[in-house]
Amino acid sequence: MISSVAPLLLAATFSAQAQINVQGTSWGTFSNLSSCDNSGSDRDCRIVSTTANGANTQVQWGSTSSHTDFRDPSTLTARDLNISAVTNAPGVTIGRLDWYNSATLRLDSSLDVFSVRWTLGLNFTAPTGSDVTGSEQFALTIRNPINPTGDSVYGLSFTDLTNLGGSFSLNGVSVSNLRYQVVDGLGAGTSTFSNNIWYNPEYNNASLLIVADFSTVATPVPEPETYAMLLAGLGLLGFATRRRRAQKAPVLSPA
Repeated sequence: MISSVAPLLLAATFSAQAQINVQGTSWGTFSNLSSCDNSGSDRDCRIVSTTANGANTQVQWGSTSSHTDFRDPSTLTARDLNISAVTNAPGVTIGRLDWYNSATLRLDSSLDVFSVRWTLGLNFTAPTGSDVTGSEQFALTIRNPINPTGDSVYGLSFTDLTNLGGSFSLNGVSVSNLRYQVVDGLGAGTSTFSNNIWYNPEYNNASLLIVADFSTVATPVPEPETYAMLLAGLGLLGFATRRRRAQKAPVLSPA
């Protein structure tokens, strides 16, 4: 009898998905500016702080004046973001760079190609549990050819996301399908991202987003039918136990 009840206790369960609120922040900084003139009184590149995003959050290069440094320069800004989503949510932005490409003068050949490091930080405060709090580093190379040809940023590869690996998990939430997405100020197709290269024409504002899909991780939860089978199984177990005890009870002879 007990063996016949076992399949009822091992009945299959079904997955239930509940909406989960995801909260966090994203930020970025720049460092290690090299291969351009970033010191002295006649500079053509620099890292500066911005009011909205904090210290070392913007790279500037070039000038539209032959006499004044950094007049209407090209700028690359690491944006602070608040991450807020309710699963399931596709295409949530978890990182952002803003780029204004100015038609600067060619005064120094050192601006042809130079490099800078972008450090991206992520911190999720909800849900609690496994977190990816920390920094991801991108070794960027900026190519600044003679105007009017646009500029290009190289080095935007997900192989640099060593902690994320293209996907990661929070407590009950899967963050997957990490990818880049361009938001173009002049119109679709003007600023492009292809083969890990971000291109931007002169006089254009564009943003490069890192986006991901947030989805609830399915948790096995018994359905009402499973509960009914479980209760029936427990009842049968109780019946079988009482019957077995009755069969083992000694038979008393009449006095």
